[in-house]
Amino acid sequence: MGVYPQPLHLDRQPSGALIGQPVVPTQPALREAVMVPLGASGSWSWHGYRDSYLDVADRRVPVVSGGGHWGGGLFMSAADLARIGQLYLTGGQWAGRQLVSSDWLARSRQPCAVKREYGFLWWLNDFRTVFANAPASGRAARGNGGRHLLWVDPARQLTTASHWGDGVEQLVSEVSAAVTSASLPGRGRSAATPPASDPP
Repeated sequence: MGVYPQPLHLDRQPSGALIGQPVVPTQPALREAVMVPLGASGSWSWHGYRDSYLDVADRRVPVVSGGGHWGGGLFMSAADLARIGQLYLTGGQWAGRQLVSSDWLARSRQPCAVKREYGFLWWLNDFRTVFANAPASGRAARGNGGRHLLWVDPARQLTTASHWGDGVEQLVSEVSAAVTSASLPGRGRSAATPPASDPP
């Protein structure tokens, strides 16, 4: 997520972002800073790899080079993952508190220099190269060949989380079609009119 999340390679950037900060192991820092305020379940866990760590301020700090597989990373339910997606939609705020920097989240959704459809661990669907039939306004964090998914679409205020699913593009496309901009409060679009950010 660019913050800390799941088997979707969402936990790499935060570990690096914490370096140079007071040394707090990732799981307790994540628990107190994000998961408890989000009201996440107690079933999530973060595990560093046995052979992947940094020595910072005379303390060994586990880091993860990838998502929650092959022995390390962040593991969570789809419901907890959806809370992370909602946190992205609210610019990092939850219940009146800024849990994650809004600047960090905005930068995580910008294309990287080498691949225009990729940001800070987010797949950007702007050009519909990630999911051709899904809205261009969506962002995806995915793993395990795309079978783990967190889809966030700010234009629809939509978060979709799925684990171990085949056909995730169809899932995202159908859910997005059902949640049109017209269904959002204060929006005047019909279901037949795509949002301005979607190409015809």
